[in-house]
Amino acid sequence: MKKLLLLFLLSFFTFANEINQIDLSKQKWEYKWGNTLDETVSWQEIDFPSNPPNRNNQTNIWFRVQLPQTLPSDPNLYIVSIDLITQVYFQDKQIYNFGEFDENGRGKYIGWPWHLIPLPIDSAGEYLYFRIYSDYGDIGLWGEILILSKGELYEKLLKNDMLKIIIGSISIFVAIFFLLTFLSKFQRIESLILGLLFLTQGLNVFCSAKTIQLFFYYPLLNQYILAIAFFFFPVGMALFMDKVINYKLVFNPIRKIWQIHLIYLLMAVFGSILGFFSLPSTYEWFDIFYNFITLPILTFFIIYFFYKGDKETKIITFSFFIISLYWLYSTLIAAGIVPWEEYPSDIAVFICLLFLSYSIVNRLNYTKELEEAKVELTNLTLTDYLTNLSNRKNIDYVLKINENLFNRYKDEFSIILVDIDDFKKVNDTYGHLVGDKVIIEISEILKKYTRQTDVVGRWGGEEFIIICPKTNLQDALKLAEKLRDKIATYQFETVGKKTASFGVATFKENETIIELITRVDNAMYLAKSRGKNRVEIES
Repeated sequence: MKKLLLLFLLSFFTFANEINQIDLSKQKWEYKWGNTLDETVSWQEIDFPSNPPNRNNQTNIWFRVQLPQTLPSDPNLYIVSIDLITQVYFQDKQIYNFGEFDENGRGKYIGWPWHLIPLPIDSAGEYLYFRIYSDYGDIGLWGEILILSKGELYEKLLKNDMLKIIIGSISIFVAIFFLLTFLSKFQRIESLILGLLFLTQGLNVFCSAKTIQLFFYYPLLNQYILAIAFFFFPVGMALFMDKVINYKLVFNPIRKIWQIHLIYLLMAVFGSILGFFSLPSTYEWFDIFYNFITLPILTFFIIYFFYKGDKETKIITFSFFIISLYWLYSTLIAAGIVPWEEYPSDIAVFICLLFLSYSIVNRLNYTKELEEAKVELTNLTLTDYLTNLSNRKNIDYVLKINENLFNRYKDEFSIILVDIDDFKKVNDTYGHLVGDKVIIEISEILKKYTRQTDVVGRWGGEEFIIICPKTNLQDALKLAEKLRDKIATYQFETVGKKTASFGVATFKENETIIELITRVDNAMYLAKSRGKNRVEIES
């Protein structure tokens, strides 16, 4: 918190009369190849302290620059990046180091952070010397090289990074949303891919914000996060196109592309962690493969899908095309082909990801509608349209389940068959609409006074069936008697009092469902023949 408070205070209360920052890259720079300063070798002038000619696989170099005659009152040297490790000397005294040199002048890669080097007060007009080691394709300094006060630096960093921090944080939040969506009942692969794209690109933007280094100084870990985000991009792009854009092609290498890049990502990360090669070397091979093979192939299919596809496909392919241009531009900057500068590329990436989100949200809404329609269709196929009770199809299914449970675990179950007494008179006297009303009211009574475990269904016409799991004959008789009484005492809206006859039977050993239904049907007709409004069993 103290660092954060100091950062804001220095940023917003920097006085206007401070000396402006000095661009040290405009000064005269010189270099010498070698691990030690050989006085017999002359210094060679270079426009910018990076990648001098005639390297010939050399890994050690010295740079020097003469500081201006006038410096800020609090002079600090700010360098965006150094390939790969360095020591900085002033008047034969080491004033800064990043990484450790061994006796042979070599060292291990430990990340690409930005560097803040406090300069001695009396350093104006004097030479600074940079000892550098790199077994990477680049060697030397990279990006801005400025002399400025800490206040000016923190103001500059905050100004450049505020948008990155906001966009990175929002992207990570959106990534969590899509990943949770994937873990929900929808489980759409598009949500997983888009969640991973948002997460990796959000981390890329967030971790590239230089102010984060003030609070989270783990340069090697930070670089691994950036490497994973960088290497995952073609995986996510090709995988998304493969799974979302459904076009049958005679030759479709998109699936092979994301599979190869996924293997490369895993090999690059774990291979460098295990020490088989350095992390910087994996960027060189990646750039070759991505820029000369992957990018042309994906660009061709992006244009093809954009031309052939529907509205959503055009949105997806357009988004990937813009992001591809962003990554290509970043690669050109890293290669030194395009001059380095701070640019608001993060907005472009974020907007493109939002376009993809729009496409996926439409698909999720469509999926939700399909799920709701599926549930409704399922209900229509398993329930009676008039009473919303289980229909004959569902009753047969439940009976079969209970039969299997009895045969395997000896779980008793009983069934109750209900038939409305003299129902034909209701239809003849009051009409079929009133008859339907009586059926609905009786179905409500049966649902209300049965257990949650019981399954109530309409067997046909004015007949109902109740399946009672884990219920013996005596308990089924008690339930049937209760239901008979509830119906007999109920005041129906138009017809007044009505009764029903009940048959009860319990499933027996070595019996079939058909035999059970026959027995309960006989019991119900027995109740009819003995005066109706009764409960009977058939042994």
